[in-house]
Amino acid sequence: MSWGVAGGAGAVAKAVQRLADARVDTVVPQPTADEPDPVGFVRFVAEEVRPLVP
Repeated sequence: MSWGVAGGAGAVAKAVQRLADARVDTVVPQPTADEPDPVGFVRFVAEEVRPLVP
């Protein structure tokens, strides 16, 4: 299954939390195919999104 979300760290974290609340046990954030900065995407997830997800 594939599912997407766009927005800032808060929006992404909220979407991840909704999945966790639905008992999804693995979430793998992936950039879009045209992401110009994949390393920056990983940094964004690690530094900005992850701290917002309990």
